[in-house]
Amino acid sequence: PRLVLKAIQMWDNWSTSASSSTKGTKGDNDTARAAAQDHDDHDIVGSCFPEDGRLVGTDAIFTSPNVVPHHASDTAPNPHKRMGVPTPSVFYDDRGEIHNIKANDRRVNILYTRAGYLRSGDLHPNDQLDFVFSGRVRIWTLQSDGTTKITTHGPHDFIRIPKAVPHVFEFVEDTVLAEWWEPQGFQAWFYKPYRDIVNARMGVERSSEGVP
Repeated sequence: PRLVLKAIQMWDNWSTSASSSTKGTKGDNDTARAAAQDHDDHDIVGSCFPEDGRLVGTDAIFTSPNVVPHHASDTAPNPHKRMGVPTPSVFYDDRGEIHNIKANDRRVNILYTRAGYLRSGDLHPNDQLDFVFSGRVRIWTLQSDGTTKITTHGPHDFIRIPKAVPHVFEFVEDTVLAEWWEPQGFQAWFYKPYRDIVNARMGVERSSEGVP
């Protein structure tokens, strides 16, 4: 799709400067990366959330007590909106970088994430689409029976996560991917059983205070 091609062009222009900017901080991040990789959160596979599973893929899941406000959305219908994420903008933390850009009047995020870290732990009222440029990532998704399914994706994989499906991105290798939403408009709520695991990796206590 033209959207992906545009993102690839932007990534090509950005990757050289991004790689040089992260070299200078590599030593500072080695300890954090090692701590993240020491964790194994796959006990989640043995957990079951049948009440939420029955609601997966429907608007009713947003009423679950396990679904809590996200810290940022850029469209009004989210009643828990705290702040928008401007485009263009860049978010940095120990995990890597998120470049929030506009491509063909659409919001696209280009993410670089170091191996061993997690992102997301949320769900959306629209479909999330991802394209992996490089690296390898495991995606956890809540199933209709309340269990968690984990799938692995690598370079040039196109991924679609349907609306109202809680998910986590677990980065097995240093990974670059693009993400966007259809229909357009970023809205998100945290899924607490997943988001608490993401936050634990980052030393954050409450799901509503998490990072992207």
